[in-house]
Amino acid sequence: MYLVAPTVLRVPPDELSARTRARFGAELRRAGGFAQLCLLGAQACLDAAGPSESLGVLWSSGHGAAHAARAALADWLQSGEPVMPFTFIATQPHLAGALLAQRSHPVARSAFLHLGADAWPWLLRLAQAWLGECEQVLVGWVEESNAESNAEGAAHQSDWCMFRRQPAPVRCEALRDGSDTVAAGTADWISRLAAWHAAPRAALELRGGADAWRFAALA
Repeated sequence: MYLVAPTVLRVPPDELSARTRARFGAELRRAGGFAQLCLLGAQACLDAAGPSESLGVLWSSGHGAAHAARAALADWLQSGEPVMPFTFIATQPHLAGALLAQRSHPVARSAFLHLGADAWPWLLRLAQAWLGECEQVLVGWVEESNAESNAEGAAHQSDWCMFRRQPAPVRCEALRDGSDTVAAGTADWISRLAAWHAAPRAALELRGGADAWRFAALA
């Protein structure tokens, strides 16, 4: 399979709402911050990759819609009443797939996965399987800032790339032996790809867990 348009997006938390309105108008105002972050990054990658007749959407996160879940829990603890419908909707990390389909993207399949710190190769293996019925598969990693702590200064992360079955300038394939490859985490493998993709020379070989993948620019 072939790699297209690795895209790295960082959004300061206090800019998320404004950037979402600037890109999508009021369309996502009740979708919740995690879905808004997903759509901002996914749409940036789609814009760079170009149209597709059949699209798979596959993305992951370490914590999902953690901010919305905390807010919903706090509301319930304070009031004792069931959370409001839009509050509940904002806690659903898989919402982005439906929102992309509503925006007239031809989404044939979508899935959200919680993955471990080095389990990103699962995304590539699943994308490769989906390419049997999808022309392209959009793959992403999305993480809200401070999802695990209250430290200040961190930006939201929404990194995406496209894999397609038709030839493109970068070919990617699984390696049988990944012993000499570079270890990459689930949170940074797309950003590593994007940095390499900006000026590809020697092939990039990345390892996650026991699996490794090779990315090579075609001559």
